[in-house]
Amino acid sequence: MKILIANPGSTSYKCRCYDMADETLLFQGGVERIGEAESDIFWQFQDQEKQTLRKSVQDYPGAIRELLQPLEIKIPLSEIGAVGFKTVHARDITGCVELTDEVLEAMKAYAPLVPVHNAAYLTAIRAFRSVMPRCPLIGLFETHFHRNMPPEAAMYGVPLAWVEKYGVRKYGFHGASHRYIAEHSAALFKANRIISCHLGGSSSVCAIRDGVSLDTSMGMSAQCGLFNAKRVGDLDPFALLYVMEEENLTIAETRDILMSRSGMLGLSGLSGDLRDIEQALDTDSNADLAFKAFAYGVKRYIGEYLAVLNGADLIVFTGGAGQHSPRLRETVLGNMDNLGIVLDAQKNRDNPAESLISADDSPVRVAVIPTQEEIIVAREVARKLNADESAP
Repeated sequence: MKILIANPGSTSYKCRCYDMADETLLFQGGVERIGEAESDIFWQFQDQEKQTLRKSVQDYPGAIRELLQPLEIKIPLSEIGAVGFKTVHARDITGCVELTDEVLEAMKAYAPLVPVHNAAYLTAIRAFRSVMPRCPLIGLFETHFHRNMPPEAAMYGVPLAWVEKYGVRKYGFHGASHRYIAEHSAALFKANRIISCHLGGSSSVCAIRDGVSLDTSMGMSAQCGLFNAKRVGDLDPFALLYVMEEENLTIAETRDILMSRSGMLGLSGLSGDLRDIEQALDTDSNADLAFKAFAYGVKRYIGEYLAVLNGADLIVFTGGAGQHSPRLRETVLGNMDNLGIVLDAQKNRDNPAESLISADDSPVRVAVIPTQEEIIVAREVARKLNADESAP
């Protein structure tokens, strides 16, 4: 069975095609800058050189067709068993489900919570319906990995009527990434109590025991927890109400500020990209503040989850920044030896692709592991298709 995994962004589209018989990656490609005068396109088959192209791609159907054309050279579309999506949030729906009209309406209902994410996925799903009308479209929702969080971890101190009427509670995101880290860490390092740190343009921390998410930093939306590239993160709600009244801000204006002008960008005034922030640390005090505040947030959540798990076997850094920034990892884990966390400075600086970076005598091990969200989605999509076929 071959599964195509679609990964849409606000102005980008990427995909991967797997042969699920042995989970071989057959094809991958992407289109950047959709809707601009020139778009960057790439694709690559297994064991072949990457191909690149630059041309105007104005919309999602066009981007999808640009990558289906080279894919069809070796893999007929009739061999694609399903298109899988790493869908984010839908009201009263989670798990691995067929993307029916009902599911799309549930995604629209929660679009105000994750406006950029759900808008991109809804656009891409509708585009695939037109481009591949006979192919099943299946989504694995990011919230699914966190479905077994204890109620005391998931609840906010709000009127219970809000929970019952609107579903106000913690859901958590980055589920495919945290799940991959949980499964791979258990296999690779025999770890059961894991703190997974997915750090990048969008960041979250997750406490995992025996493969189950017990708590995570994101909540009902992807806005809370660690601040992100441009998203606000944890914020006192009364501070928000105060500024809205003082500045006479509308809900739409406030949403835009929290979603697009806050986080790393808002605090530094420079960039939402941690790479830009790191380059400016020694010359820009605001960049230094943003970097230290972000690292402090990661440290704080690690401390919380050490308490939740009653210790940890392994702390994992993944995501673009988690994998590639030794300075961030050193700043996060510095001065935590009394909690049993001791980095090996040289291993950390060597920035391994996948390895332990803790000292040999560190009671809590620390690792860098690249995440593979797409394969988690592909496995669940294949499992659902097989279950549907075997159902009476």
